[in-house]
Amino acid sequence: MSTGNPRPLISVDSHVVEPKDLWLKRLPQRFQHQAPQVQSTDKGDYFVVPNTGMPPKPVGTEGAMINTKINGVITRATGYRFEDQRPGAYDPAARLIDQDSQGVRAEIVYPGWLIVHSIPDFDLKVACVRAYNDWLFEEFCAHDPARLIGAAALPVGDGPIEPAIEEARKWAARGAKTFLLPQSVPGKAWGDDHFEPLWAALEEIGLPVGFHQAAGQVAMFNDKTTPGVFWTTAIGNKISLGWVFMQLVYGAVPERHPGLRFILVEGGIGWIAFQLNTMDHMFTDHHRWTVPELALKPSDYFNRQFWATFEDDRPGILTLPMLDEKRLMWAGDYPHTEGNFPFAQEQVAHDFQGVDEATVAAITHDNAIDLFGLSIPALTRA
Repeated sequence: MSTGNPRPLISVDSHVVEPKDLWLKRLPQRFQHQAPQVQSTDKGDYFVVPNTGMPPKPVGTEGAMINTKINGVITRATGYRFEDQRPGAYDPAARLIDQDSQGVRAEIVYPGWLIVHSIPDFDLKVACVRAYNDWLFEEFCAHDPARLIGAAALPVGDGPIEPAIEEARKWAARGAKTFLLPQSVPGKAWGDDHFEPLWAALEEIGLPVGFHQAAGQVAMFNDKTTPGVFWTTAIGNKISLGWVFMQLVYGAVPERHPGLRFILVEGGIGWIAFQLNTMDHMFTDHHRWTVPELALKPSDYFNRQFWATFEDDRPGILTLPMLDEKRLMWAGDYPHTEGNFPFAQEQVAHDFQGVDEATVAAITHDNAIDLFGLSIPALTRA
C-alpha cells in the first residue's frame, strides 16, 4: 500500500458494487419478478436478472477483489460471496479511506453491474437504470459529491430514445458531471437516425458522454463457439471502443455535433495512434467515396472531441509523441480485479517512466478537472 506523500490522482473510471437488494427495493411492483439481485448457492453468490433469459454472473467477476503482492508480483484473488468484497466497493465511507491511501482526490463512479445495460426487455432496462441513478446520486455519491462523482446512466436499446433524454436532463439539472452509454446497442450503430435526438439533447446539455467497455456487448466478440470465450470477450470489449469511435466518426456524429464530448472508457490508449494513422490514411486516399462526407480527418475529430482512459498501459504511454496528451486520462478502476488498488502509485510510476512531470500531472489529474469541471484545484508545478 502507498505510504508517505503520494502523487495526487483523479480516477476517471472507478466502479461501485450496488447493494444486493437495490432493485428489489426500488423497482415498481410490476418488475419485481425480474429485479436484478444477488442469489446465493453452494458454489458462491451470483448476480442474476431472473425471468429474462440472462445467464447468472459470479459476484467475483464484478470486483470482489483482494490484491496481494508476492515476490514483487501483484496477484489478484476474488471472493465469491458478496460480503467478501472489499467494503469500499459498496460503502462510500470505506471508499474514501481507500482513496486517501492511494492519493486519489476524486473518482468518476460507473456501475458495477454493467450487465444491466444488456437487459433485453426495454421497459425493464429503463426502470433498472432509473432506480440505479436514483440510488447512486441520492445515497452513494451523496456521502461526498466532490469526491464521488457519479456517471448518470442513460437507457438505450430496442425502444424509444426519450427515456434516455429524460434521464440526461434530470441529472444534469441535479448537478451530474457526465453520462454513461453502453459500448453497443444490438442492431444499431451510433450514427443511426434513431440516436440523433439524443445527440442533439446531449450537445445542448453540454456534459461529456462516456462509452464504457462491457456495458452492453459487441456480438463479434461474444461468439460462444470460440475457445477461451471469456478472454476473447473481455479483450474484445476493450478493443471495441475503437469500433465505437469509428461508428461515431463515420456516422458523422462529431461532424453534425461539434459541441459533443465523448469518452472511451477502460479501453486503454495503446491502439489510438495506430487507428488514427490508419483512418487518416484511408481518408486521404478514399475521402471522395465517404458517405456521409466528412470535412475533417478522423484524427481531427478525435483531437477535438474525444478522450480515452487507461489504468495500466505502458505501451500506450510510449506512443505519447504521436498523441495529444490532453485527450488522455488515468483511471484506477477500483475495485475491479483489473484495477491497480492498492498499488496505484506504483503503477503510475511504472507506466510513466521517462515522462516529464507536466505531462504526468495532466494525464493523471488536471485533464479530468478540465473535462468534468471539477471543483478541485489543478496541480501547481514549479
